[in-house]
Formats: sequence, C-alpha cells, structure tokens
Amino acid sequence: MDRKNYVIGLVYGASAFTMWGLLPLYWKLVNAITPYQIFAQRVVWSFVFITLILVIFKKTPILMKALKSKREWKRIVLPSILISVNWLLYIWGVNNNFVIETSLGYYINPLVLTLFGFIFYKERLNRYQKIGIGLATLGVLVKTVLYGKLPIVALVLAVCFGSYGLLKKKSNLDSLTGLGFETLIIGIPSLIYMGIMEFGGNGITGNLPNSFWILISLSGIVTATPLLMYAESTKKLPLNVVGFLQYISPTIALMLGIFVFGEPFDIGSLIAFSLIWLGLGFFSYSQFKLLKR
Repeated sequence: MDRKNYVIGLVYGASAFTMWGLLPLYWKLVNAITPYQIFAQRVVWSFVFITLILVIFKKTPILMKALKSKREWKRIVLPSILISVNWLLYIWGVNNNFVIETSLGYYINPLVLTLFGFIFYKERLNRYQKIGIGLATLGVLVKTVLYGKLPIVALVLAVCFGSYGLLKKKSNLDSLTGLGFETLIIGIPSLIYMGIMEFGGNGITGNLPNSFWILISLSGIVTATPLLMYAESTKKLPLNVVGFLQYISPTIALMLGIFVFGEPFDIGSLIAFSLIWLGLGFFSYSQFKLLKR
C-alpha cells in the first residue's frame, strides 16, 4: 500500500463527507423553491462550475474526447442516473423534515460499500473492522425495527450512492472529467426544466429577489467540490475504508436534525446510533493501526 496516496485519500474522503454532512443547512436555506427546481439548479450550476475548472486546467480536450467515445458513454450514463436519484431524493428528504432518515440512509451506505468491496474486489476485513461492521449492522437493524416501517428514503439513498461509488471506482476518467460528463448528461434535461419553470412564471424570476440567483448558483460549488474529493478518495482507498469514512456525513446530519431542525429522537434511536458510533470507533482504531504499520 502506498502510504502517501492512502493519507491523501483519507483527507479527501473526510473532507467530502464533512461537507456533505453540512449540506442540509444549505438546502433549507434555498427551500423557497421546490425540491425539483433545487435539483435542476444544482445540476446546471454544477456543470457551469466544473466547466470553468476544466477550462482553467486546460482539460476540456479530455472531456471532448470522452464525449466522442461510445465506451465512455456506456460507463457514465448509469452513474449519472444513480447520482441524480440520490441528489433529488436527498433534497426532497431534507426539505420535508426527513433529515434523520436521510442520515440513516448514509449510515447504511457504508455497509453497502463494504459488501460491494467484498463481492467485486475481494477486499478482506481485519478483526477490528469485522467488529466495527458487526456493531454498525446491529445498530442499523435496531434503528430500522424501531422505525416501525421500511425506511424507503434511507434505503434508496444507500443503494444508489453505494452503487455510484462502485461504478466510479471502475471509471478510467479522472474525477473532474468524469463529473463534467455526468453533469452534462443530466444537465440538459435539467436546463430544459428550469426554462419551463422560469418562462411559465413558476421559477425564481418574478417570485423571489434577484439575490436568490446568487444563493442558488452556489449549489454548483457545494455539489461539485465534495463529489470531486469523494471520487479521488475511491481511487486511492479500499471501498470498505471509504464506506466507514462516510459515517462522518450522517453523524453531522443527525446532529443537525436533532438540535437545529428539532426532529424527534427517542431513546431507542439513541441506542441504535450508539451501536453505530461504537462500530465506527473500532474501525477507526483499525485504520490507526494500519497507518502506523
């Protein structure tokens, strides 16, 4: 294992998941428009931001070459769909007071990633990692049972984002070019939808202050930056490590759901999440030992 790449991967991954954990604050800030409009704006402004970076670093020829490749189209279309479903459902969940359930989805996702790593990459786990996964799995099961019904939002978020991470690991494109490709694919229908809303009088223009355009345009930065970091981390780290770094994001979202947005959190939920946190502690210790070695 390349220690330098491993540390860089950890930094990228931890930074990405911290930013994602704080995103509910931003989505609540722009909820003057519908989740569908927020999603469309997010995609379009992400493409604008990424294109600007591509131009600055003179990588547009790489994207143009990828756009001409049928093989790359086949590899990019499915991740684009998966990340679209993830983005839209997450925005909808946050703005409909399901922040804690979205956090549950991202607690489940590392288990999905670990499973994918075992199936597709034959990744093995050491003793501490196994204990950590066992405790985290138990915590997720307890939370799901106490929830009283199938947490559809959580499960769809977990499977979509886990599958996206798996496919990104298989991609031959660099992170920036790949994300530019993805946002272009989903950006075209998003731009059309934005146009329909604006010209139909149901968008931002005429209904909200012009300053809202500046606020919503920031969605490109807050979307693309952590995604680029995440994509780099998946290339430098085993999937099971990326999976457990993901616990940073839902923990922050959980705290926001309880203490900022005032969503209900009972003793049963505390027990379930405590098991997950304990599991994360075991896994973190295993990573400390691995780095030291």
